[in-house]
Amino acid sequence: MSESQQPKVCSNCGHPLAPTDRFCPNCGTRVPEKAAPPTVVIPPDQPPAAPPTVVLPPNQPPAAPPTTVLPPSRPSTAPPTGLPPTQPSAIPTPTPPVVPPVQSAGTPPDPFMPTPTYHPPVSQQPPFQIPASPNVATTKPNRGIAWLLVGGIGCLLLIFVGACIFALVAFSTIATDTTSVSTTPVAGSSPPTGGSGTGGSVVEGRILFQDKFDNPASSALLTNEDNDVRYAYEQGRYVIEVKQPELLVWSLIDGTYRNVTIEASYIMPGNMPNVAAGLIFHYQDEDNFYLFSVSNDGYYALELLQNNQWTTLIDWTKHQAINPERNRIRVELRNDEIVLYVNDKQIDKTRDPTFTDGNVALAVTSFDKGGGTVEFEEITISQR
Repeated sequence: MSESQQPKVCSNCGHPLAPTDRFCPNCGTRVPEKAAPPTVVIPPDQPPAAPPTVVLPPNQPPAAPPTTVLPPSRPSTAPPTGLPPTQPSAIPTPTPPVVPPVQSAGTPPDPFMPTPTYHPPVSQQPPFQIPASPNVATTKPNRGIAWLLVGGIGCLLLIFVGACIFALVAFSTIATDTTSVSTTPVAGSSPPTGGSGTGGSVVEGRILFQDKFDNPASSALLTNEDNDVRYAYEQGRYVIEVKQPELLVWSLIDGTYRNVTIEASYIMPGNMPNVAAGLIFHYQDEDNFYLFSVSNDGYYALELLQNNQWTTLIDWTKHQAINPERNRIRVELRNDEIVLYVNDKQIDKTRDPTFTDGNVALAVTSFDKGGGTVEFEEITISQR
């Protein structure tokens, strides 16, 4: 039973009351009116509450919004080794990174917003390769022009080689006929004793210069006479007479020779003091040359005059191949090698790189016992 259905009684005397009674019919006490139920007022819909406002302390600038740093662009990477090559394909457009919106100072970051990431797209093609275009036509190389260039270069090379050979042949055949005579003092000592040599043979080659002295008018050697020496043609021979002791004289054949064989024949009159016939080679000037000497008492020697200073390369050595009156002497030159012959027998050899080319001369040396005379029968210079 609800409250409204229960009987009401007087609060003073307890007398039952009718629902319409305002006063108690028994004692007259006023019956209190029933209180109306409270009115419930429903407020209208309101927007969601704004976030609380944070008051910043004075003299502080608002914090800058967070900055998102993107990684630098990375080059396209090649496909891993061992995988089959992929076909060219369009490079996907990289997706820009998601940057969070700028928030006001003091606003906590949104816990549901993901951290921005950056993934550069991976290229599907190997680096430094350009995919071929199906619309580009292939052009064949013009082989005719290439063969024409090769042929032209070959022709020029042949012409150059031919010119070099011609110049070499022409230069090797040139020998001038200018002749000079000189005298140089030498040490006045008798040759010491020595050993012996080995046999050899005549080497024949193309003759570069030859004079048999049978025609003085066409000879390359000139005549002259003074108090020290006499140069003359007598009975088909070229005579060099030294009038003073301890004197070296020579008659020069002008022209530069290299890698050649030099041969000369001579006669020495009997009953003369010690005297030596010789060949000068690789002559640079009167202070620089080589001298190969053979004396009339059976000795030979090889000396170098450099800057007017004598150096003995082969000391005076006695050899049984040397004749006291008539001999044929020869020098074979190849680069720095020097090989000596007397009467077609090899008697010695050595090496010296000081000079490797120069002029040639006929020489005579007198010693301390007086002068002497040598009659040269011929001289020949041939290419080795």
